[in-house]
Amino acid sequence: MGRIKAGVMVRTEESDARSSRGDEAACANAPCPCAHHEAHTTPDGLVACAAPDGHEAREMAERTQAELTERTQAELTERRQAEPSLRASEERFRLTFENAPIGMAIVALDGGFIRVNHVFCEIVGYTADELTRLRFHDITHPDDVDADVGLLERLRRGEIPRYQLAKRYIHKRGTMIPVVLHVSVVRDERGEPVHYISQVEDVTARKRAEEERERLLAQLDTERRTLRTIFDSAPVPLLLVEKYDAGRVIANPHALELIGGAPAHARYIGRLRRQDGTPIPLDDLPSSRAMRGETITGEEVVIVRTDGACRTFLVAAAPLRDGAGVITGAVVAGEDITPLKELERMREEWTSVIAHDLRQPISTIVFKASLLAKQPQSSDVAQHILASATQLNRLITDLLDVSRLESHRLELSRAEVDLPALLRATVERTADATRGRRVDVEAPSDVPPLLADPGRLEQVLTNLLSNAAKYGAPGTPIRAAVERRGGEVLVAVENEGEGIAPEDLPRLFTRFYRTRGARTGGAAGLGLGLYIAHGIIEAHGGRIWAESTPGKKTTFRFALPLP
Repeated sequence: MGRIKAGVMVRTEESDARSSRGDEAACANAPCPCAHHEAHTTPDGLVACAAPDGHEAREMAERTQAELTERTQAELTERRQAEPSLRASEERFRLTFENAPIGMAIVALDGGFIRVNHVFCEIVGYTADELTRLRFHDITHPDDVDADVGLLERLRRGEIPRYQLAKRYIHKRGTMIPVVLHVSVVRDERGEPVHYISQVEDVTARKRAEEERERLLAQLDTERRTLRTIFDSAPVPLLLVEKYDAGRVIANPHALELIGGAPAHARYIGRLRRQDGTPIPLDDLPSSRAMRGETITGEEVVIVRTDGACRTFLVAAAPLRDGAGVITGAVVAGEDITPLKELERMREEWTSVIAHDLRQPISTIVFKASLLAKQPQSSDVAQHILASATQLNRLITDLLDVSRLESHRLELSRAEVDLPALLRATVERTADATRGRRVDVEAPSDVPPLLADPGRLEQVLTNLLSNAAKYGAPGTPIRAAVERRGGEVLVAVENEGEGIAPEDLPRLFTRFYRTRGARTGGAAGLGLGLYIAHGIIEAHGGRIWAESTPGKKTTFRFALPLP
């Protein structure tokens, strides 16, 4: 064995049969285990490590110590610089965790609570210290534990990245709290699970809202089915017309029979006629007027059936409004009054025939009574016969006029009429009816002539003057005036007396209607005069109405358009 000064020599035995060639090569090339020695191979095959002398060793040790000190100082400096940032990061995490608007919890792999925020504590009713002594299944409804455990296991094994679960927690008081749970797993650098982090949202209010919504939807569905049953089972035709979808009309079975199958809007429009047979324009349809806010309580409309037959319906329409009062459509109802119209036609014909047949004998009675009344030796009997026959003749005339108005057969013989002159002449001819009353006439000469039926206008004026004398206070004057107002000529007949009650005014021009004062006062009449006057004025394209102040005065007015 050879030696080297101040060194160490390792002998390699070439004849060692137990050493393989690979081991020999590895030993020959292996460096010296001492970091401060220089290794070399001697001529006799020995590996030698030569150590430096004492001075070099000290320098090398000092240099190594300096490098270690410098590296340590750098690490300490870096750590000191990172500590504030780390503390700030930890504080941000703490604040975020504590002030999160939903429940937050860090759960250990065994299910124990590591950390919770105050919202989570409020949801379950436990304090943070109490929860750290519990596991998640302690506050979970027993029926939900298995699903939660299975999902956590899959999450831990990495089969799913996260999961969401609707479940129930048991509050500290014992009540059930519906929640939505979001869970994910936190892993270390090697991918091993460290703990779970969960977010919990209390959905009690949402659950109640959903239950209330479901209840309301069920209630609405029940109401909808009930309304649909009523709508389909109604014994009269019903139509629902949508305002913002003019092509959509919902019809019940009775209405479908009239318009033929599916309720197309054009087919619905084309089947409506007025009483005279002319088509009703779109803007004048009951549904269109209802969608403008008008309510139609009863209007006669002729509907052409699919088989070509015409039926008369009494139509009512009203607007449909939403919760804000906005009109969204219209509902139209109709009642088939064709049988009633036929009966009415037959009655009118009968009335017309009877009245026509009575006029001739009544005219003979009037004529003979007039002759008797003119004889010097005549008695009061002839006067009574003449008065009664005259009244009966007037009633027959009224019945004939009513028949003509209702059958739309009232004929007008139009001519140029000087209305002021006609008013003065009518006042003179009704002197017997207004006997004992002063009639003041105000008729300026600048009123232009009208194109009207003078006989029919005199009939209206006679009726208004006789009513003013009949129902006015005794001895009080009657005022009759005519004036031009814009494109119309306005006529007014005014009297003083008890007046007309407000509830009677809307029905004055109804057939056979008489006010309570007229019925109890014993005044003769059938309640046809104002009805006929209304029909005559409307036939001229005008309008008639009444104004009354109870206990003071009553004024009847009508307006006729100028040519």
